[in-house]
Amino acid sequence: MQKEITQRTDILDREGKVINSGWARDDLFNYDRVKIKSSSLRIKEWDFWELYNPDYRVILNIFDIGIFAVGQFTFTDFHSKESINAMMCRLLSKGKTGLPPSWRYTRPLRFSKGNSWMEFSREGDTIVLKCDFPRGAKGKGIAGEARLKIAPNTDGIVNLIPFEDPHQFVYAEKLCALPVDGTFKVGDRIVKFSSQNNSWGVLDWTRAVFPHKNQWKWCTGAGMVRGKPFGFNFDYGFGKESSKNMLFLAGHGHHLDEVFYQHNKKNLETPLLITSNDHRVYLTQKPIFSEKQGIDLGILAMKGWATYGFFTGEVVLDSGEKLQISENDKVFGWAEEYYQKW
Repeated sequence: MQKEITQRTDILDREGKVINSGWARDDLFNYDRVKIKSSSLRIKEWDFWELYNPDYRVILNIFDIGIFAVGQFTFTDFHSKESINAMMCRLLSKGKTGLPPSWRYTRPLRFSKGNSWMEFSREGDTIVLKCDFPRGAKGKGIAGEARLKIAPNTDGIVNLIPFEDPHQFVYAEKLCALPVDGTFKVGDRIVKFSSQNNSWGVLDWTRAVFPHKNQWKWCTGAGMVRGKPFGFNFDYGFGKESSKNMLFLAGHGHHLDEVFYQHNKKNLETPLLITSNDHRVYLTQKPIFSEKQGIDLGILAMKGWATYGFFTGEVVLDSGEKLQISENDKVFGWAEEYYQKW
């Protein structure tokens, strides 16, 4: 299913069924939570921002999955493998967190509990991410701010994908290769993101009604190629597929068909080959950091793994032009595979 949506459309009809599935370069789908006919415990919503460079990452994530809602901060050092987390949680949230119908933040999205808080907002073409966890990092505190400028007409990869049940769907937008400037205090450490240390930002903005079991793969990376911001989003595994695969060069998207990769589960440090059925992607990731997760609480579970590293190889733009990705381009990012019950 490779239908591009170019005009604004509603997601659901009066019966709560998907109207017009496909992919788009912008958030052209009208998300209206009221039209969803599933239980509020089945509706899953999140605004996931990750800031990263070849040395470390910071994740700022606000999500409400009905059963509970969370404001999450994660810092990971890829070299020492140190990871620091802080979290706020509310039980039986049922969508009361108020995640917006668009990532553009016409008003701030704020999650707070006690003295801790996290806020996503917009100032013109700039997304502002802030947080403060006074008791995080062993009582030494976590706090900071990052700013991501998203120029007008920047393409994203947006998908509305149905499942077998016509009342279930995924509406998601991914933005990648976003320049970022920011500073966070994590305990005694000052963590900086800027063009000087090859830093980039990624957004995973999702609104969905999932079946109980699902799985996915997601691979993204960014760097400077031919003096221009370059990135990619390879993403599949949900529902009746509409390709979520796209190359980005200087903010313009080049849509792809199917992209494939498979980690060596026994040795995640093995170079990862990424190819496509249309012969437009031939990349290799050389991992410098890997992680595994294995949480299983019976009806709730998340299991999977991810590798972070540098990408080299070749991609082909819509025009047929070949783009060589060398080690000097320092294109860095991650590839993950996950299975979930929720």
